[in-house]
Amino acid sequence: MKPGFSKYSEIIELLKHKIRQARIQAVITVNAQMLNIYWEIGDTIAKQEQEEGWGKKIVETLAKDLKAEFPEMKGFSPRNIRYMRDFALAYPDFPILQAPPAKSEINEHMNNILILQAGLAKLTWYHHVTLLDKVKDLKERQFYIDQTAKNGWSRDVMVHQIESGLYKRQGQITSNFKHTIAPNQSELVQQLFKDPYKFDFIYLGQQAKERDLEDALTNQLTKFLIELGQWFAFMGRQYRVMVGDKEYFYDLLFYHTRLKRYIVIELKIDEFKPEYKGKMEYYLTIADEQLKSATDDPSIGLILCKTKDGLVAEYALRDSSKPIGIAEYNLSESLPENIKGELPSIEELEIEIEKGYDELKSPAEKRLEALKNKISQISGKEIMQTATTPILFEIIDSSIIPMYQSIIDRMDQFTDMFVSRSYNWQGKNKQMETFDQMAEEWKNEEFLKSNYDFYFSYHLNGFKKAGTEAFSSGFQLNFRIDTYWYGFTLINYNNQQPFIKKLYNEQLSKEDINQITDTISEFVIDNIERNLERMSDL
Repeated sequence: MKPGFSKYSEIIELLKHKIRQARIQAVITVNAQMLNIYWEIGDTIAKQEQEEGWGKKIVETLAKDLKAEFPEMKGFSPRNIRYMRDFALAYPDFPILQAPPAKSEINEHMNNILILQAGLAKLTWYHHVTLLDKVKDLKERQFYIDQTAKNGWSRDVMVHQIESGLYKRQGQITSNFKHTIAPNQSELVQQLFKDPYKFDFIYLGQQAKERDLEDALTNQLTKFLIELGQWFAFMGRQYRVMVGDKEYFYDLLFYHTRLKRYIVIELKIDEFKPEYKGKMEYYLTIADEQLKSATDDPSIGLILCKTKDGLVAEYALRDSSKPIGIAEYNLSESLPENIKGELPSIEELEIEIEKGYDELKSPAEKRLEALKNKISQISGKEIMQTATTPILFEIIDSSIIPMYQSIIDRMDQFTDMFVSRSYNWQGKNKQMETFDQMAEEWKNEEFLKSNYDFYFSYHLNGFKKAGTEAFSSGFQLNFRIDTYWYGFTLINYNNQQPFIKKLYNEQLSKEDINQITDTISEFVIDNIERNLERMSDL
């Protein structure tokens, strides 16, 4: 029995049994079963932490044992298992596969639990990990669970909604829906709108007009629809309607496919004014007469303003018979105040210049410009310099020699297992047995110029415990000097591709050296374990 485990053998067997059962049923309910077994594991760990004082090392041992028993299953890392514990602690009533209680026994609390479970089961594990990290308040987290399950949000969309503060904005719109929409629908409609709306994907200068805002929103229509919410279908911008001989234009027109209502949106670049409400009432009357079908419900108006006085907005809506909401919007504020007002006129000027210039360009010039634009969008490291002798001398002193020392120090932990060990460095027609020899040769400019591959070979000879089945182990690490980068390849690892590459303006960090050392250490351990398994099969 392992130290610190008063019930370990019994518990590990129980968990293995539960995992096997879950795998049998997984064909039917894959995600729900996976979440359920993750909860079971997490709940077991949480209880043992409380009752037996389980700690970090025992969780790591448990992760290793589960991996060994179920090698084809993912998700049994120590970090992920700790998330399972947090998941179980966050939702103590989660297991959804138990037989539900009789209807008469379901009280309000049980109803809430079942509703929460239904939402939880629809989200992937990666959604739940993100929610545990980003949302600590249970009520707020339940809101995002419900919305994600209902709207089918991907993890990235859910993160966007969390970071935009949707929980605090949803349903906060100033409206008269309670008085203009039937009671069985008014609260639902209220929750479909928010205040403020976050349009941080666009920027407008201080001199911008409503049409500029309209252009920006429709140019970014996908992001605009995500911010509006699900079930909004875009019908058009500057949507034309006729009354007698006069024509009118809705800034934006949408149709909500679940509510079966048209949504008329008016954009205002300034503060809300009471007269905006009168214009919206007129637009809604036209929409109900000309657009609404017999199966549609009355249209809804949404007035989006840069700012609003809440009391003024409430007074304006008090006697209205048309359902109208009034909300603010927030634009991007990433540019300095002293240049914001100038941007629109500069952009307009640039557009006019570009129009004339584009007409003079040849097809090849246009392709070249498109290529340059595409390249400018690429983010990442950029080559600053090529390989030179002085740079290589500095990298060898500051990065390569410390890396080899770290590797040798780690390999010393294996030496007691073997009869002997040896290592050397191999360049072109030159072998070096010691650090001093290596350093001396690599500081020889002619030698360095004539080599671009250096091999570090390390051998552990004669595994002692194997007796007559003794075997050796080791590795060969290649330090490659390319024109624009240097990197490291481990023979028989990663398809012979470099697992670390650096530009010449970059030294190896402490984390890089640790990664190289750990990779080699695990490579050697894998080799030893394979030989031990081979011996056990003899």
